[in-house]
Amino acid sequence: MTAVQIKTTGSTESCAICARRLLPGERSDTFLHSGSREVVCELCVPRAVEMGWIREGSDSAPARGRVGWARREGRRSLGSRLLGRRPKQEPELLVPEEAEPLLDQPVAAEQPDPFEPVSGPAPDPATSEFELPSTPSPYREERGVHAIPTNADMKGVRAIEIFNGSVQPRTIAGLSRTLGAPLVSVLPSESEGSIVSVVIAWELSWYRYEIDLANEVTGPRLVAQGPELADLSETERLPNAVCDENGLLHTAIQAQ
Repeated sequence: MTAVQIKTTGSTESCAICARRLLPGERSDTFLHSGSREVVCELCVPRAVEMGWIREGSDSAPARGRVGWARREGRRSLGSRLLGRRPKQEPELLVPEEAEPLLDQPVAAEQPDPFEPVSGPAPDPATSEFELPSTPSPYREERGVHAIPTNADMKGVRAIEIFNGSVQPRTIAGLSRTLGAPLVSVLPSESEGSIVSVVIAWELSWYRYEIDLANEVTGPRLVAQGPELADLSETERLPNAVCDENGLLHTAIQAQ
């Protein structure tokens, strides 16, 4: 269960959404937005969530290959990109064997359109043209159930955007040309609400970066590195993202 950070406040703070000064002892919540912490009153929490603000409260790491916590780039999955259905200028994805289960199955060409008419019993000639038929409509709509991004998912998305906007991808690209496709794991901290860890690892080398969503201007910070995968935790060795030939990170998207 995700931990929610709720606190009582003095009269010196104001809600970042409604700008109302909070009453002494009134409960508030802290969100991350535009690289800073923002205090939000209890009444405005739903609006902050709707606006895409990220709750700072600590939470567990996202599930492996969770759907929905990446920018979908036109709803194209990693699998379709790896199979070559991508623009000529789009960089090649580097997918190690351990990350292959994250790739989705290609959509079969013969799958019917969600609104394609389906066969049904022939109409009764005796039925009046003004009489509604008793058979069900020959049209159907198949709606997929899409996962809703969790708070941890949103942190992962933002952390990857910050990482990709820094100089670090150039380092990763250079190492990948020598060491091959790395394992990539993006994990929100379980103890610090604004910290996201990005681990990029090869058999002979690994790097751990930390990104503070409450201080985005500092960018990714290299906090540890080592020569052996055994130095990493089991969770850090389970990939939930991949990088491309330019060192940019991409989250794993599975087909719905």
